Amino acid sequence: MRPPLLLLLLLLACGASHHGIRVPADVGSLVTDDAAFATFARALRADVDRALPSASGEPLKEYLFTLSLLDALADHWPDAVARLDQIVALETSPAAKAMRGLTIRIWADARRAGDGDFRAAMERQLAAMPIDLVRDQLAMLRTMAQVFTPEVCRKLVTDEVGPKVRDGHVAFADAQAIAFQRYAVKLLVPVAPAIDAVLAAHGIAALPH
Repeated sequence: MRPPLLLLLLLLACGASHHGIRVPADVGSLVTDDAAFATFARALRADVDRALPSASGEPLKEYLFTLSLLDALADHWPDAVARLDQIVALETSPAAKAMRGLTIRIWADARRAGDGDFRAAMERQLAAMPIDLVRDQLAMLRTMAQVFTPEVCRKLVTDEVGPKVRDGHVAFADAQAIAFQRYAVKLLVPVAPAIDAVLAAHGIAALPH
């Protein structure tokens, strides 16, 4: 459990902060309840859209990544990839350029191919990546594939975000973490065996958990 928990904590630490986004009393339900998340996502998107025009630097990248997550969850793949391309244009780290939103790009590739074959799309993406440069990040991805379940993702949000809810609201960084865990439930957990198998075939070892 430690590596995915560490990822969540990193997500919580890196977001921009401004006024809060309303959440239900059972904040963990957002990762599994379609109706609850739809309401939350509308509020989060509106909040980010208001903040985006005046944002720059790291906050801008985090806002764009959050919108990319929401676009992916809404099945708006060209929009999701366009946000990632904006982030890449701002990145100075080659590893960050390669890894940011990788699974979103894989899903978008699978959709463009028309067959929805995540595994084949993942192989295509990895073929164009500097694998040795991002081996550690791919190890984290493989670990998530092995550990994440809807129950685990819900518990992470309940345990780590729940105590930070204030007057029914969460800060942006916590809202981003909720969106990521929702993305994990909907779009990573279903293809976890494919992620695990492909990365194993490329010699990527999972982190201890």
